[in-house]
Amino acid sequence: MTSPRARLRKVPVLPIVLVVGASLIIFVVMNPWLIFTATTPTGGDMGAHVFGPAYLRDNLLSEGRILGWSNDWFAGFPAFYFYFPLPSLVIVAFDLVLPYGVAFKLVTVLGLLALPPAIYFHTRAMKLNRDIALIAAGAGVVFAFLESFSIYGGNVASTLAGEFSYSWSFALSLVYLGLLMKAVRDDRRYAKWAALALALTALSHVLTTIVVIFASLFVLAWKKGFWRTLVVWLWGFAIAAFWALPLLARIGLTSDMAWTPLNRWEEIFPVELWLLLPIAIPGAIWALRKTSRAAPMIGATLLPVIYYPLPTVLPDLFPNMFSGAGWKLWNGRLLPYWYFGVAFFAAIGFGAAVVWMSRRLPSQISKLWASLVLGVAFAVAAGLIADSSEFPPWAWGVAAAVGIGVVAASLLAPAMVNTRNFLTTTAVAIVVLGAAAGVTFIDGWSRWNYEGYEAKESWPEYQSLMVELDRLPDGRVMWENNSGLNKYGTPMSPMLIPYWTEGSQKSMEGLYFESSLTTPFHFINHSEMSFKSSNPIPGLKYHVFDMERGLKHMDVYGVDYYVSFTPEAAEKALGIDEFELVTTTEPFQVFRLPETQLVEAATHLPAVYEVPDRSLLKSLTRSGSVMGRDGEPLPSFHEMALEWYEDVDEMDRWVVADGPAEWPRIESIQERPDTEIDVPENPVSNIVLEDHRISFTTEAVGVPHVVKISYFPNWKATGADGPWRAAPSLMVVVPTDNEVVIEFQDTWAESSGQILTIVGLVGLLVGGFVAWRRTTSQIRSSESVGS
Repeated sequence: MTSPRARLRKVPVLPIVLVVGASLIIFVVMNPWLIFTATTPTGGDMGAHVFGPAYLRDNLLSEGRILGWSNDWFAGFPAFYFYFPLPSLVIVAFDLVLPYGVAFKLVTVLGLLALPPAIYFHTRAMKLNRDIALIAAGAGVVFAFLESFSIYGGNVASTLAGEFSYSWSFALSLVYLGLLMKAVRDDRRYAKWAALALALTALSHVLTTIVVIFASLFVLAWKKGFWRTLVVWLWGFAIAAFWALPLLARIGLTSDMAWTPLNRWEEIFPVELWLLLPIAIPGAIWALRKTSRAAPMIGATLLPVIYYPLPTVLPDLFPNMFSGAGWKLWNGRLLPYWYFGVAFFAAIGFGAAVVWMSRRLPSQISKLWASLVLGVAFAVAAGLIADSSEFPPWAWGVAAAVGIGVVAASLLAPAMVNTRNFLTTTAVAIVVLGAAAGVTFIDGWSRWNYEGYEAKESWPEYQSLMVELDRLPDGRVMWENNSGLNKYGTPMSPMLIPYWTEGSQKSMEGLYFESSLTTPFHFINHSEMSFKSSNPIPGLKYHVFDMERGLKHMDVYGVDYYVSFTPEAAEKALGIDEFELVTTTEPFQVFRLPETQLVEAATHLPAVYEVPDRSLLKSLTRSGSVMGRDGEPLPSFHEMALEWYEDVDEMDRWVVADGPAEWPRIESIQERPDTEIDVPENPVSNIVLEDHRISFTTEAVGVPHVVKISYFPNWKATGADGPWRAAPSLMVVVPTDNEVVIEFQDTWAESSGQILTIVGLVGLLVGGFVAWRRTTSQIRSSESVGS
């Protein structure tokens, strides 16, 4: 039987020290003393992401849901259908024992801290030796600190901008590829863990999953590769199916932000890669000659380069087939794998050179040289950190103690040390410290984010606005868009109105832009209600600072309040009779808008436009268009809704996507009928809006009613026919009873996904139990033979 001391000697001390040390360098630069303060993080999208996990904790999980509905943004949106639940679930778990702000901040950095160990594991799974894997792990720091590209994903800058889910998924994708290679080449028992890693990758980000599925294709040609990879794919999909199946079923209901594809070669070859490429190319060739297990990562590295020009080149070459605006897979989101691959294979090339050198030097080196180099390395590291970070005094004490301990340990070591270990340690230090030396703005950005809303100089102004809004009757709030809001932590800071008011007030703008059909129409509204609007979606017809027009759109979406930020917006609102000033808290002015209802009866007979929006696949091309009576392709329902929304004087003549047979069918906006409906005065009462339910009483049974909640197929009506989608993005029902209830319910996609997830997890547990029994049996057999 192996003694505890013998087992301790087998612990890989050097890999643990170097890999953990690489992660700690990333952690230190991100101001950990601020991460552990219980403030609310801010900065870029991160300052709005705060809402998501809190809503999951307070509203969804309490009802036994992970996917559900929220009325807090965009007149309602499907929560976590089109965004990634895993990091938010971990935040909620951490929040059980930590303050919410600390739990949130920790999760934002964990994906970055996991990079070095994930790279080390992947490189070892490639069957490259320990020393090369350790130097490759240092490339994780190089990649994390790259600043030429800021917010495409995976690095520190993009994480601070709010892409922390991408960082999680990126690290998990490396683990998945390593486990897949081991499952195919080493032991099929790794398949279950590869499936779990693939599921966790997908539950953190879908774009990274696309890249590693492509990289997995290189494994299919290996012996036993096809069937084992197929099992891993199916098993991984089953585990994630509770989220993945509804995503696939509803993907056509996402809003297209019409991102413009990147087309500059400087994006492919930023300055920071110039010095790495001459080492990366021979490093990749050497690795591929050494082992075919390098092929998946080479594939993941080259895919972004192959895909990069397609969204701009193909529409020019084939204008009748491809539409540039329809490419939802933005090429910038794939580039992190190219940047990482260059750093990774450059580190492998460097590592191979270090191993070659170590084999040609004496196997031992004196402790004097080791101590000298370690002391110099510590001094350089301290200087770099001092130059890039503002350490509090206690942190300097810890750093000094660690440095003295390292040098002392080398002096107390045996008279000679292993040359290979020494060179590897030195090489990792060069890679990691060289990356840290290039840091410029990351430290300041992390301080801005992690000191939190509460530490900002303008916090009292922001807090006062939230207090004043919370005192008002519940309603929807449209706030003026302006870059000057960044002084509160992020220009998106008002998105947290529902967070600070505990849901009593709803913000018309939220973060998950693609999640709601209302998003494009909201940005039209924002343009009309703002002095200087951002107008982020190309191609929309914006009417900047046209508040009279905006008021009509506010009624369409049942908006109750308007918050001005600039003096120009406040002055204009004060000059319009329909705006009623209800409170002032500088620099904000809060206005009550004309009375509106969330449910209203129709005054005109609706017209049905039965052309659906294109699915994700069809949106990549012009295939699948519905042809009109004249043989020409008809616009999608979304395009028709935009045309309807432009005509603010005829908004009582609704256009819907479906309805009873007696409603007229049209193919153009000009064909709408002008048929009035006799409706009692104020027929709708007792409107109650809840998280997953809206109910009302009506005296106009049989008359169409618009429900000012964003449309989604999961809404089911009792006491009414419908709901059907209505322009611009809302719902219409025809009551068959005075009491109407509309509820957000699971469909076949949610139910089937949940069943598949249970099956996948049970399979994982059974597989783990069988492996544990087999391992236990083998240990007992070996111990009995030894005795």
